[in-house]
Amino acid sequence: MRMTNKSLKEYLSFLYTDQRELIDFIDTVTTNHSFFFRENKSIEYIIQQFNLSPEKEKKEFKIWCAACSTGDEPYSVAIQLKDLGLSFSILATDISHTVLETAARGIYRMDKMQNVPLPLLHRFFQQGTGKYKGQIKVRKEISRHIVFKKFNLISDPAPQIQFDAILCRNVMIYFDFQTSEKVIHKLYHALAPKGYFAIGNAESLMNMNHNYIPVKKIPSLYIK
Repeated sequence: MRMTNKSLKEYLSFLYTDQRELIDFIDTVTTNHSFFFRENKSIEYIIQQFNLSPEKEKKEFKIWCAACSTGDEPYSVAIQLKDLGLSFSILATDISHTVLETAARGIYRMDKMQNVPLPLLHRFFQQGTGKYKGQIKVRKEISRHIVFKKFNLISDPAPQIQFDAILCRNVMIYFDFQTSEKVIHKLYHALAPKGYFAIGNAESLMNMNHNYIPVKKIPSLYIK
């Protein structure tokens, strides 16, 4: 509002009429704290179950990272699936253009990699040199499995795909109760039978009306 020299009422009207300003506004107010292998226990469990599936040799597992931020999460999932030789595709979505551009570029500071096992780090990333010293890039054998796309969890219709797992982590903490309930219902319909639904460790489905079944001993993980 200071930059545009508008009152609150004027600025709200401006957001409705100026697409560029709306994009800048969303990028400014959204939180994008993320790092590789964050809260990885639920992801490890999902991937273990995929690897135990009798259909794994002929199946392509479909995963939706529904609030992917700068791409740390979908890449973390992808390298673990790739390490086991599983066939997969990942849809990674976010509301922010800026973080999606970062994610598609696939270049990160080394301090985001502290939780990545060294064998996976050496196998699936390229170390930067020159102006990219201290940074690493995700190899194409990983990035080719991921599609990054802008998506509004609240207003956009869910993709017409049945996903084997949906990760919607550390985003509902910013929603009110009614909005969170609306979002989890939308994601439920995009989940395949027996598919997995993961939320953040700081989030809960308690007191919400839903049909997800908690996975025993794995916090924040549910099954359809």
